[in-house]
Amino acid sequence: MRMCLSSIAKSKFLLLLAGVVALPCAAQVQEKSDRDYEREELGVNSYTAPSIARIFQQLDKLKPLPFDELKREPAAVTHASREQLGLAFGGLIADGFLIVTAEKNDLVDDLGRSLIKEAKSLGVAERVIRHSKSLTELARRGDWTAVRQELTATQTDVEEAMIELRDQKMAHLISLGGWLRGLEISAGTVMMEFSPARAKVLSQPDLLDYFSEELKTLPPELSQLPLFTKIRMGVKAIRSRLMTNPSSLTVADVRMVHDKAHALNIAIQQSDDSKPEP
Repeated sequence: MRMCLSSIAKSKFLLLLAGVVALPCAAQVQEKSDRDYEREELGVNSYTAPSIARIFQQLDKLKPLPFDELKREPAAVTHASREQLGLAFGGLIADGFLIVTAEKNDLVDDLGRSLIKEAKSLGVAERVIRHSKSLTELARRGDWTAVRQELTATQTDVEEAMIELRDQKMAHLISLGGWLRGLEISAGTVMMEFSPARAKVLSQPDLLDYFSEELKTLPPELSQLPLFTKIRMGVKAIRSRLMTNPSSLTVADVRMVHDKAHALNIAIQQSDDSKPEP
């Protein structure tokens, strides 16, 4: 009888212990569930703020990259709206993709400083500063896999900041800016060594549909600004050209996509979007 009671007591103790151990896991699952729900509620997903992994994958398929022909000098966007600054920040991250993919370790330090400067204008500098030093140190060691991971972590922190600020619009605009600059880089690379197979890499129907639809949801006071009118029309033209026959894109098609993306990226860096279209 004593042995039976002891066995029962032991079983109860093990069940209690299992419950105590499971509590932190349950809390983590609940926390993850709550965060996932919040992300879905705000429309923050794999395309937003911005999609680093997909741009890396695209550039990897097009290696080696003609870096000197694709690089651009950083341009400070001044006297701009917060929305324009978000687009420009996304473009800067895409410039980082190019630097990392081309393994230009002498430029990573400058990239980190530029990211911090632009992040300050968006109110997320603390999220970026913590990664800047690591980016430089890892690049100096030539650990490019880790540099990619750190740049991805930088993007993730910016995304989390937008979630906390409940500013899903900014998350989407940062993503759009990164995609436009990434598209310019990719199309420029394909132009310099053209083949139908390489050109097909540019056609990403889900992204094209996604950004086209997102631009339709902008509030009127934003969508009527000259900059966003240009972007909306430009993305529509790019989508039409890439999706008409993605398996048979020509050099002329790729050149058109590159030139459109290039013009939009210049507009993002220079346009005064303070007044709506008449």
